[in-house]
Amino acid sequence: MSLASAAVSPLPAPLSGTPLLQAESLTVRFEAPDGPFDVVRDVSFAVRPGRTFCLVGESGCGKSMTARALLGLVPEPGRLAGGRILFQGDDLATLPEKSMERVRGRDIGMIFQEPMTSLNPVIRVGDQVAEPLIRHLRLSRKAALAEAAELFRQVGIPAPEMRLRDYPHQLSGGMRQRVMIAMALACKPRLLLADEPTTALDVTIQGQILALLGDLARERGMGLLLITHDLGVVAEMADEVGVMYAGRIVERAPVRELFGEPLHPYTRGLIRSAPTLDTPPSARLDAIPGTVPPPDKLPQGCPFRPRCPDAHARCAEEPPAFILESPGGARESRCWLAETR
Repeated sequence: MSLASAAVSPLPAPLSGTPLLQAESLTVRFEAPDGPFDVVRDVSFAVRPGRTFCLVGESGCGKSMTARALLGLVPEPGRLAGGRILFQGDDLATLPEKSMERVRGRDIGMIFQEPMTSLNPVIRVGDQVAEPLIRHLRLSRKAALAEAAELFRQVGIPAPEMRLRDYPHQLSGGMRQRVMIAMALACKPRLLLADEPTTALDVTIQGQILALLGDLARERGMGLLLITHDLGVVAEMADEVGVMYAGRIVERAPVRELFGEPLHPYTRGLIRSAPTLDTPPSARLDAIPGTVPPPDKLPQGCPFRPRCPDAHARCAEEPPAFILESPGGARESRCWLAETR
């Protein structure tokens, strides 16, 4: 989905109420022969019941690693080096692994980006979706498989009773992704983490799945953390947005304010580089020059400085701090230019 096929979602209610999930100053660190480096740095955000928070940015910005950190799934030699993850009164960062196993799948669902590596190739997909229902909800195998078939129907898998008996290699990439979505939704989690959940799907199915996730979030009061690089998806789905660059959130805002008046130069660059309804098919998009720097080779000062058209001397001296742009902290921008507003 692109901005050409999505409009900014209807004006949401004000962001209020107790967050379902509160991430505070998350830092994920990897050890390397040349010394440790951080791939997620001082990241904070909140996900509220029935609302969707989108993390958006280019590949390599740290979005997926942030989601893995929330579930205690940072791969070695990485580790959560700092921060708190408050969920239903517990700090997930301090829970032992056995307790986290009960949280994953039951209270927090996760849709991973790569369905082929996330599904077990030697177990039928129906049994894989039924497994959390048997484990967490104590359903019989027969009842769990019946529920799995209903979940397959909800996510648009045709002939769901027959597909229960298939192995992952018998399904297309899009079908495998829908199985992963069904598995994540199986136990009716309070919070769903969705990492590029519709990447392998065609546009029609993509729209159906995103609509399903949005409806479930509102109907169940489920919080949705949606990770994407697609601004069309952000415009369609988000209540609040965190724009990530080089491991940090550089701008945070309600979705309508973000698109109506982007504050950070990186956010403005992302929006300019996305096609709109007025973009001719043959037109070249206004791409951001350069690439995201590796996390172990960040430039001095602001990490976006080498690619920023508005960079000035101070940007090379020190990384900018968050600057609040509205009462109550609803808008934040990590850019020295915000001080002059």
